[in-house]
Amino acid sequence: MGMFLGHYVAWISSGILYAAATSDAPGEVAYQAIGIAGALCVIVAGWTTANPTLYRAGLALQVASPGWSRWKVTLLAGLITTLAALFPALVMKLLDFVALYGLVLIPMGGVIFADFYLMKKFSLKDYYAERMKINFNWAAGLTWFILLCAALVMNQVVGVELYFLPLPAWVLAVVLFVLLSKIYQKKGVL
Repeated sequence: MGMFLGHYVAWISSGILYAAATSDAPGEVAYQAIGIAGALCVIVAGWTTANPTLYRAGLALQVASPGWSRWKVTLLAGLITTLAALFPALVMKLLDFVALYGLVLIPMGGVIFADFYLMKKFSLKDYYAERMKINFNWAAGLTWFILLCAALVMNQVVGVELYFLPLPAWVLAVVLFVLLSKIYQKKGVL
């Protein structure tokens, strides 16, 4: 609870500092505000933020390398991210990468939600591909492809930021998957 509250207060404080700053770099903003103590606070804040993430990354990487101990995999993840942090141009683009990565996954989240919670409510078969023993569910595949293309067009042509696209993409994925499933399951059209 203390870590959560501290992190929450740190983000509010960083927002206030950023409003008065002349730079985008967190370390430079903190240094401008309160000198060396500010720069040290950024380092400690980064470390406390990174710890749970490194642990999760270590657990995820352990799946790929089950023979390794948890601490070795977590250390490897930490070394990779520390190396990446040495290149600020890379790190400053990380948020864009995470937003794009999330956008790729979001439609499938909507498909999974609809398949688990909504299919029976619309008199459709849940887990259709598994039940019919087919390798590919065209309704799910088309939902993913259509929404990914639509989101990228909205980002590139209309100019909507990537950060604002996941929620509408998820909602549209739920609706589109149910509609396409209705067509797909009715006649095997897709």
